Amino acid sequence: MPSYPVRSPKPKANLVQNFRGEARIAVPLHPLEHALVVVAIIHLCFLPWAFGTRTPWAQIVSLGLAVLAFVIALWPRRYSGELAPEGDFTLHTWPRLLRFPPFWLGLGFCLYIVIGALNPSYERMSNGSVWYLKPLEHIDWLPSGLDAPFEIMNAWRTLIIVAAVWLLACSLWTAITRRTAIQSILTAVVINGAILSLVAIVQKMTGANKILWFLSGAPEYFHGTFYYKNHAAAYFNLTAIVSAGLMIWHHIRGLRHLERSSPSPVFAFGFIVIGSCVFMSGSRTGMILLTGYILIMATTYLIWRLRRSAGPSNRLLTVLATLAILGFVATAIYFLNLDKSIDQIRRLANEDKQWSVEARIQARDATYELFRDQPLTGWGAGSFRHAFPSHQQNYPDIFRGPGRRYFYWEHAHNDYVQALAEFGIIGFALPVLALLWLIVKLCRLGGYRHPAFLLTLLGLGLTLCHSWVDFQLYNACILTTFGAIAVLLVRWAELEINPGNITPSTLRG
Repeated sequence: MPSYPVRSPKPKANLVQNFRGEARIAVPLHPLEHALVVVAIIHLCFLPWAFGTRTPWAQIVSLGLAVLAFVIALWPRRYSGELAPEGDFTLHTWPRLLRFPPFWLGLGFCLYIVIGALNPSYERMSNGSVWYLKPLEHIDWLPSGLDAPFEIMNAWRTLIIVAAVWLLACSLWTAITRRTAIQSILTAVVINGAILSLVAIVQKMTGANKILWFLSGAPEYFHGTFYYKNHAAAYFNLTAIVSAGLMIWHHIRGLRHLERSSPSPVFAFGFIVIGSCVFMSGSRTGMILLTGYILIMATTYLIWRLRRSAGPSNRLLTVLATLAILGFVATAIYFLNLDKSIDQIRRLANEDKQWSVEARIQARDATYELFRDQPLTGWGAGSFRHAFPSHQQNYPDIFRGPGRRYFYWEHAHNDYVQALAEFGIIGFALPVLALLWLIVKLCRLGGYRHPAFLLTLLGLGLTLCHSWVDFQLYNACILTTFGAIAVLLVRWAELEINPGNITPSTLRG
């Protein structure tokens, strides 16, 4: 049974509606759209297995896959034969791309990074034992950057990461025309996340001290294939909320169509596996966020079911399902050690003097001072770790540790303040506006009325919240996955909630 609405064919049904499946004929995906789905799946599944895409080679591969997806997305599609039951036609997707505001905002952001890279105001120099920043002549009224080695981090490497996210997001928005294509990509993300979760769980249970039991040099706080446990928790939270969204969508669809079975239990199992992995990661913030999300999801489901259930048997099933969810929450609380978690939240709120908390607060304050030096255009993409010591030295507690050892901060542990320091208000506004456009678009489509879309959107908020106390969005794997899920969610809502407005003119821009 097709996963798209089945309606009686109309004599004057337009061609695009037919190939999207509005008629009873189950039309297969166009080969180019199928190829795009395959490339997107390979791309999104590659990211976590490439150790969180933290190295230059992995980021370059990610960009290459994004470029390939972009080329496939813009290639003209010829529909004929079984692909076009009512007549041949050619679909050009580039007009839809031009009508996608995040395309222009992303293009502007990439050009902004390039201008800064070509107009450096400082250069990182080294005499062999120490390094320092050398001022350079530059154009004051243009965005400027910081010239630094590529392998450490600089604007060009940041451009690679950002361009990969931008190109993949534009490809998915422009060339995905069928709901089944979106669900295939999201399902692959869940399956990949569940497999990786099982690997991480087994590593924990066997006491492995190497990533995948063979890669040495990883810190003791690694989890799965991620060097940093907080990155692992943030990524697995993303895959968990996708699993929850698919579970809810299939469950509601099964109820409406009176289906005897649906894939929703499979996605529920995937959510449990991935959620268990989060609770074994040791990332307290990740666990707290997921626990809160589960409580919101259980409450939403209970309210929705009680309002629509008819008869005592349905209500009994609703109560049993809710109890099962609450049982999972109880298990989560056990792993989380709730007393310690509440105590840590209290310390975060009261800015306690515990060093790990106080250090992040001071790093945030020092980064804000860095931002105030160049508030409009910032210090340049990828400049934080090179420019931060100039203000870090004003905070002795985060400048030197025991034995007079200097602390080297690669990130501010607050993505928003760091992004302001690097990109300034002008640069920071561009990706923020792109995200806001997607949220507004989803709301205008009425996506907030559908539990699956609403809870997936709220789940994306977990990453945004986690980024306030860490550097989740500065991880290429998390950023790319986040961007792809956000775009696919809105596109899914567009095809699901308002399919009647998809006409040749709208598809062509």
